[in-house]
Amino acid sequence: MCYYTIYLVAHVSLLILFDIMICSFLVQHELHERMRPWISKKIIEFLGEEESTLVDYIVSCTKDHVQAEKMLDLLQSILDVEAEMFVLKMWRMLIFEIKKVESGLSGRAKS
Repeated sequence: MCYYTIYLVAHVSLLILFDIMICSFLVQHELHERMRPWISKKIIEFLGEEESTLVDYIVSCTKDHVQAEKMLDLLQSILDVEAEMFVLKMWRMLIFEIKKVESGLSGRAKS
């Protein structure tokens, strides 16, 4: 099931469909903080160095329920052509984390 969901999200425009689902899980399961190491790793891959301010900004955007399209707009000037791929991968990861929580595979207890 997770693989099928991830496969469906092949383009940023499709991520809008998952925004509502993601918002309902973010706060309840603190997924924004779980995403921090992944976000940091990807920023290092894209920019070649650690940018803790940018990572904090992206984490705060997820915490504030910024939608995929808006996140793409915000990051376009910073990540340039890599922005779309970053947002796509981040939303895929969020969906994966949600599916882990739903299936009980999460390391944290359900609230």
